[in-house]
This record gives sequence, structure tokens and C-alpha cells, in this order.
Amino acid sequence: MIDRQVSVKRNIVEQTLMNVRDYIRAHQSIVVKISIVSGIVLFLVIAGIVFCDYKINKETADFEAVLEEYRNTYTLDEIQKQEKFKRTVNKLGSIVDSSYFGYVHKNGYYIIASLYFNEKDYSNAVKYYEKAYRHCSPLFAPLALQQAGIACEYINNIDEALRYYLLCESKYNTSYNNDQILFNIGRMYSLKGEYFKAREYFTKVTVEFPQSVFAKRAMQYGMFLGAIESGQK
Repeated sequence: MIDRQVSVKRNIVEQTLMNVRDYIRAHQSIVVKISIVSGIVLFLVIAGIVFCDYKINKETADFEAVLEEYRNTYTLDEIQKQEKFKRTVNKLGSIVDSSYFGYVHKNGYYIIASLYFNEKDYSNAVKYYEKAYRHCSPLFAPLALQQAGIACEYINNIDEALRYYLLCESKYNTSYNNDQILFNIGRMYSLKGEYFKAREYFTKVTVEFPQSVFAKRAMQYGMFLGAIESGQK
């Protein structure tokens, strides 16, 4: 008889699957352990996602509920009004402080700062705008720094106002409010009596943002400072 051996040729996909099957058969205990660990990891990942989503939704709901209660509770009594405001910002601050991600974590401090600003408590407004700048998105960070500077102006802290405006310019020089920031820097330098630096920034506004509403004001300030410098000679 003729001894014939049949050789079956498999494509690369079939061969790979056969190799995997053979490996599983030869290492069953290892495969079982890997499967168990993978299952546990997958469960933990899914549980973490579900928990994070629940936490974000709960924090947002709690935050908005406190704000809604504050808006709807109207009183003419000044003492009661101040007590209600203090309770509100304390509750909001507690919620934001315990958050790690989500809407409340990114925007909570800015909202609290705005509440203080509206109540003309500018010192606390500055404090929370500073926190907001460090937590909020790049879209709102320049606005937080600008508002911190404006709040400093209200309490006549020109040096701090200038610091916030300069910080905004250095970190967000392409932001949507850069024309106003440059104009404000010029104003702060003029208030400090540093007229050369003031005119430098007013010129920046007119050159870089000729269509801005601040360009015309910067030009007027520049002419005024020029008159002052001429009078000093």
C-alpha cells in the first residue's frame, strides 16, 4: 500500500485561532485567572463610571437646589437677608469643595464669586474668582481673572488688580476679552503714575484691536496722558 499523508493548509486567521485554542488547553489555570481578573477590572470600571455619573448629577442637583432656594426666598429684613446669603454661600462652598469633577467642580467657585460680587463683598469675590480661575475651563478662566481684577479695583487695590490683568494677558493672550484686559492694564499703569507703560498698552489696544470699543477709549486715554506728560515738561 502507498502511505499517503494528508497536509491541511490553513490561512493565517485559522492558524492563529488554532494556536490560541492550543495555548488555552495547555494553560487552562492561567487563562482562568486572567479571565477572573479581567472580569473584576471590568466590573470596577463600570461601577466607577456609574458612581461618577451619579455623583456629578447629585452634586449638580444639590447645587441648583440651593441656588433656587436663595432666589425664591425674598425678604426685606437686612439681617435676615445677610443670614440667608451666608447660609447659601456656605452650602454652595461645601458642595464645591467636596467635588472632584463635573459641572459643579468647574463652575461652582465662579458662581459663588459672582454672588459675593453682586452683594458688593469684593474681598470674598476676589478670593473665589481666584479659586474659579484654578478650576474652571480655559473658556471662563480669563473672565475669572478679569472679574478678580475689577473686584480689586472696587476695594482700591490697584496693585492686585494689575497683577490679575497681567496674569490674564500672559496666560490667555488670545482670549475673547484680551482687548479689555490690555485696556485695563493701561488704566492701572496710569493710576500708578507709570504713564509710559500705560501708553504702551493703550497703543496695543488701538493697533491689535482697531475695531474694538476699547480702541477709541484707549486712544482718548493716550491723548490725555500725552497732555499730562507735556504739561510736566
